Amino acid sequence: MIDEFSYKMEIPSQLTKNYQTFIEHTGSMLTKKSALPNEYFNTYQFSSEYGKGFTAVYELDSYANICIAKHSYTSDFEYSVSTEDSITIQQYDSIDSDRRYPQGNVSAGMQYIDYAPDNRRYQYAIKKDVPAKVISVQLLPDYYEMYLKKEFGIKGIDLKKELQVFPYGVVIPEIASIFNRIRIFKGSKISTRLFFKSKIDELTAIIIQKAEELRHADDRKIADSDRYVVARIMEYVNAHLSKNFLFSDLASESYMSVSKFKYVFKAVTGQSFSDYITQKRMELACELLVQSNLYVAEIAYRIGYKNAGSFSVQFKNYTGVLPSNYRLNRACDIIK
Repeated sequence: MIDEFSYKMEIPSQLTKNYQTFIEHTGSMLTKKSALPNEYFNTYQFSSEYGKGFTAVYELDSYANICIAKHSYTSDFEYSVSTEDSITIQQYDSIDSDRRYPQGNVSAGMQYIDYAPDNRRYQYAIKKDVPAKVISVQLLPDYYEMYLKKEFGIKGIDLKKELQVFPYGVVIPEIASIFNRIRIFKGSKISTRLFFKSKIDELTAIIIQKAEELRHADDRKIADSDRYVVARIMEYVNAHLSKNFLFSDLASESYMSVSKFKYVFKAVTGQSFSDYITQKRMELACELLVQSNLYVAEIAYRIGYKNAGSFSVQFKNYTGVLPSNYRLNRACDIIK
């Protein structure tokens, strides 16, 4: 039975094959009740036959799509999709390594940056009862073949070449920060469009910048095994932000000395461990301030601070405002 918030699935024709196939394969239905802070996403609710969760898509004209998904399945799930010409920047925020994606297994915190030409076949295999929290931006040809060339003289073929330097499972903190701001943004229809457009341009700028750095860096000396260890440490940290982490414990878990752990972590992620965990804690704090009614003190405790005072100081250093003011400002955005 369809409730008052749902109606028969109608997939907008401009959605790419990736989203169309997934939405159809999961029996998803377009719902009037948004699952996100921002009401301008089209939210597709899973059929209970397949599992629970949603896929929310924001279409930025013919330039790009933003997708935020949170779901799990009642049985092992497999499907395949034939792609359309596009560039994908994706981050897996809560996902299990049993999930098999086109280039291999994935883990929480890792990112995926790739160009897919027309008619590339991707096969997906996902285990039952494994929750996933994923956010992605899909750049379309009108953006990288026309807009970038017209506005900045950047040719689409050049941007595609830039992507080739990124290793599988790359982690770029600046991209994680942008994704977090996209996830929690609330605003009017016009402000949403302007904000998301600016984030698309910012993502592209970071990709070009990081590609240039990788080409000139001595980063290739970091062994794949060390990259894997850092990815697993990040996955554990992301799931246990309330813990007090000691370098000696992390290094021991990584089978490294403390000095090597610090060096490898920064070489792989581009930031120190202290900066990384601060960023992840502040991102979660922003999300909880917007999406929950928890007291500031309780949020502080949940992300690893012993008292609200020290948390508030750190939060202001990170965002420029106190937690209470941040929550109030976001509430005002909704009213506007």
